[in-house]
Amino acid sequence: MPALLLITSIILSTGRNLLSKRISVIPFGTGSFFFHQFLLFSFGGLSVLLFGNISWSDISFQTYLYAIIYAFALICAQWFYTAAFATGNTALCSTVYSMGFIFPTLSGAIFWHEPFSPFDLIGIILATITIALSKSSPKNEKDRSKQYFIPLIVAMLASGALGIIQKLQQKSPYGSERGNFLLIAFIISACISLAVALIKRRTTSTLPKYSFAFATVIGLFFGCCNLLNTTLAGILDTAIFFPTLNIGIIFLTMLSGSLIYKEKLSVREVILLFSGSLSIALLNIF
Repeated sequence: MPALLLITSIILSTGRNLLSKRISVIPFGTGSFFFHQFLLFSFGGLSVLLFGNISWSDISFQTYLYAIIYAFALICAQWFYTAAFATGNTALCSTVYSMGFIFPTLSGAIFWHEPFSPFDLIGIILATITIALSKSSPKNEKDRSKQYFIPLIVAMLASGALGIIQKLQQKSPYGSERGNFLLIAFIISACISLAVALIKRRTTSTLPKYSFAFATVIGLFFGCCNLLNTTLAGILDTAIFFPTLNIGIIFLTMLSGSLIYKEKLSVREVILLFSGSLSIALLNIF
């Protein structure tokens, strides 16, 4: 069952990446941008409401606290990740964003004394090298990289924070309240996005076709992924879960991007595909 949930999360996360590219052309900072983020978080919350086994009786203060912190990490991760897609290559953005997995992976060994063998360490190092090499830009992309690098780094750090908070919530005495925890976080994120959209007001008259539908589907995927990932964070070791999840997303996004957006795979990227696969094997088999 964990393997099936993990595969589902990888597929949905890849779908989120590909569709985020579609709405990334909406200028960051406009009312239209933040309204689409409001839709995204709203439907993310709806998916949690439908599948999260919500119960409103006796919700702990700790769950509310984690949800508030998680909401701000969600906002940073989603807003800036979408902004980075405007000028960044789909596979490249996915790769750098996924560097955040290093933080929850190491936290599992440091704070929860989860098993961490020498092979795990080699796998982490290899995964880190793979991701670091993947984020290096060809010469003709250096000017564009300046535009997406900062928002992408912010999104990467936020993604690492999401993983750590998921682990903390699941390790707490109130881990069974994960549905409430996520729903509250998505509601807060949606409200903040709507408030900013109303304050900004400035919209763009050239919205991409079906942009509202794309935002809705991204939200549904994002909500389900958060629910799946929080569940998996509580039952799998971080040294296995986070690297496998994120590197799986990287390579599926890379392959899908080459098919849908005609982003060609270079020899270097093919080599990185194999090195990432090796790192997953080291983290899971040994």
